Amino acid sequence: MGRRGVLGSALGALLLAGPAYAFPQDHLKLARAALESKDEAAAVDALDAAEDAFEDADGVAPSEVLATFWIYRGLLAQQRGSTTDAMDAFREALVVDIRHKWDTELSADRELRKVFEALRGEVEGRESIGTSVPEATGCAVAYVDGNRVRSGDSVGIGRRLAQVQCPHGDVHGTWTSFTEDETVDWLGMCPYPVDLSISPVDAEPSEFEGLDVGFGAEDVTADDPCIDLLATPPPVVVAPEEPEESLPAGPGFLEQHLGKDSWTTKRAVTVGAGGALITTGIVLHYAVVVPAYDMVEWGRRNTVAVTRYQADVLTERFQTRRAIAYSVTAAGVLTTAAGLVFMRAKPVSIQPVVTPFGAGLSGRF
Repeated sequence: MGRRGVLGSALGALLLAGPAYAFPQDHLKLARAALESKDEAAAVDALDAAEDAFEDADGVAPSEVLATFWIYRGLLAQQRGSTTDAMDAFREALVVDIRHKWDTELSADRELRKVFEALRGEVEGRESIGTSVPEATGCAVAYVDGNRVRSGDSVGIGRRLAQVQCPHGDVHGTWTSFTEDETVDWLGMCPYPVDLSISPVDAEPSEFEGLDVGFGAEDVTADDPCIDLLATPPPVVVAPEEPEESLPAGPGFLEQHLGKDSWTTKRAVTVGAGGALITTGIVLHYAVVVPAYDMVEWGRRNTVAVTRYQADVLTERFQTRRAIAYSVTAAGVLTTAAGLVFMRAKPVSIQPVVTPFGAGLSGRF
């Protein structure tokens, strides 16, 4: 990783630890919500606050976030009926990030998206303007719209965000158009004098740049005098992600159907009655059905002592008692099932269905 990467990580932790200003992304979230709800006043306030937050940010502003800011400006202008201002804002977004993609979730207007894509080709050939970065900047580093610039560099014309990382690692910014009326005093943005006698080492990139080859070569920045002044680009300022609220797990099958919250008074009475009927049917089976069956079996074994009439009486008595016991048990089972299935506290959707093949019930239990 190298000394530069370690110091950069340490600096990033220090910068993100202090809540100096609200993150631009916080205001952009409010602006997006306002645009979705067509609340123009709230969108204006949020975007104005985001514009101020970019200047006060404690880190280099990401180009993709700046492009999003301009897209929101354009969509707001379009909602307010100012097509010219909308096109200008879309151009600014593409100057910042020529590969920026249209947000179809926020705006599904196909015609507006076609115009945006047409502007992409126009912006690629747009004129540029010098940044006026001085040749000697000491350990200060200049950025425009999130990209590092040096003496002699140019950027696209328009309203740009100029930022400078001062030798102590602090970042300061301002909005400018780099015209004669709006010049940038790059080193003057630092709140303390910058030692211009120090020249940072700008090593030429090698073919192994970015690879941890481990060949034992010396760090090309080991002799950089700006290393001790923490002159490494700080991490971009990114708003912390809000923790996602996990949805509570739904009740299980048994909890849903037999848990205490699923019981109502009507359901308890119905299930209780069904249980009583089942119990009665079982008692009748052993108390009257089984003895009657034993009498029938006794008559079959003693055909001499039992007349035909008596045998018919015993058989009819057994069948009658069995029918009563089974009917009571079946009624109990149906009553209990009805209470368990149809009388939960959570309503169910059950509909009768009649087809040429029969009838039944359809729905969710």
